[in-house]
Amino acid sequence: GSHSHSGPHGQTSAEGAPMRLGFREVFTGLVLLGLVRAQTGQIKGRVSIPHKFQDATSAAGAGLAAARVILDGGVLSTLPASDGHFALNGVSAGPHLLQVVHPLLSFDPVRIEAVENSGAVKIQGAYMADFEHGKGAKLKYPLGLAPSGTFNYLEQREEFNVLSVFKSPMAIIGLVSMGAMFFLPKLQSMVEEEKERQAQELQGERAKED
Repeated sequence: GSHSHSGPHGQTSAEGAPMRLGFREVFTGLVLLGLVRAQTGQIKGRVSIPHKFQDATSAAGAGLAAARVILDGGVLSTLPASDGHFALNGVSAGPHLLQVVHPLLSFDPVRIEAVENSGAVKIQGAYMADFEHGKGAKLKYPLGLAPSGTFNYLEQREEFNVLSVFKSPMAIIGLVSMGAMFFLPKLQSMVEEEKERQAQELQGERAKED
């Protein structure tokens, strides 16, 4: 009977070892994470609004003061100084998405590559953020950020741009579901009417046969 006893006993020791290893790995990971979190860098740059956009922004009273620089959707954010210079502190190593948010002007998003180098986080490179390929054209660093255009509603206040709606997948989904809600009841009533018509025809035919 000694043989059957050693089987389960052997299994527990085999299962126990990875458990201890797993805990140690997790613990080391947490410690490393703490160290990495502690080491952060800074993203520097300047936001500028060229003359061709200044008419639109000054009329609306929304110049540089209305701009805000955000990182990773708002994890970090800062306001540029009156000359447009900004510095984002607390940047951890890794890829980041930097955006300039402005009520009237649209800025292209920027992908920042931050790397840890001898205990400090340095900015390795900045690129145009390309959502399909990860990163597009390389940009100068420190960043020089200028608007790529104004939001359409400045130019097209009179007419609602239908095409811009179709460019947004969320809007399309919304329109489709709204359409479904609108058309389904109609479709159902049409089907019901068709059924009734067919039933009447059948009755009519039967009546003829009699």
